[in-house]
Amino acid sequence: GVVVVIGLLFGFAFRWGTSELKDRNDPLNKSAAFVYSDNGTLHWFELTSRKGKVEGKFHQHKITGEIRKEMLIEREEYPLTGKKTEKGYEFKVNNSGEIMAYDARFSGPFLSVQKKGEKESKLYNPVNQKELDGYIESLRSYHAEEIEKRRLEKFFNDLHSVYGYLYSEENGSFQLFVKIDEALFGGELSGSLLMMADTGDKNIPYKETRYGLNGVTDGQMVRLYTTVDGKETKLEGDFLDGAAGFNASFWMTDQKLTFRSVTEEEYKQNYEEFKAKAQKIDNAK
Repeated sequence: GVVVVIGLLFGFAFRWGTSELKDRNDPLNKSAAFVYSDNGTLHWFELTSRKGKVEGKFHQHKITGEIRKEMLIEREEYPLTGKKTEKGYEFKVNNSGEIMAYDARFSGPFLSVQKKGEKESKLYNPVNQKELDGYIESLRSYHAEEIEKRRLEKFFNDLHSVYGYLYSEENGSFQLFVKIDEALFGGELSGSLLMMADTGDKNIPYKETRYGLNGVTDGQMVRLYTTVDGKETKLEGDFLDGAAGFNASFWMTDQKLTFRSVTEEEYKQNYEEFKAKAQKIDNAK
């Protein structure tokens, strides 16, 4: 009887040890996660396998939001169960009661996963915890880059739709009109500055001077360069409320001037009114 009991114990221990060895050697248990990343979306399986049964979680981090709107990272996590099959594994992911089924098998070091009902499979990269953290951080960086990219897209689209920017001195002594002829996505600007001035001379009451402009902007700061009396002169400031207007330094004053966006009709009306007012005042003199 003792011999029989000892034999049973040895058999149980052998089978237990064999089972534990198989579990330890299962490729699913050798990585913290299996990751797939594509175009602002990060998926990963967090898996453990024991005695032919698979448990874990399916994670998804996805950038959401449309152009001109705030972008967010949508984080989702679903429980997963599964089992070993003859060809690999079968996973079932519970998405709030909706079961999504996947077939999986190893292709070299990668876990090839195919959602049932779909023709193509995806290769998930085995990673440790540090590498997984790196993927998540990369998504955050991608998120920040996409926000900046979409901000710039909106800004330059708005800038291209603006006819020009107008500033009128309160005392009526001069009026400035900035026309942006070219604005590249890289930030380069070119255009012109038209200065309309009341000369105070009744014989020549009105004078126009046009200056060529080149500059740069990132949608926030703006720097414009021109030549005044043979010297390079800089107009520097910031865009206000996107492309709706900007302030900038000007060589005739110590304060920054605020330029507002105007349509072609608004510009022509202001132009004619300023010219007529200058002529009227100087004729009166």
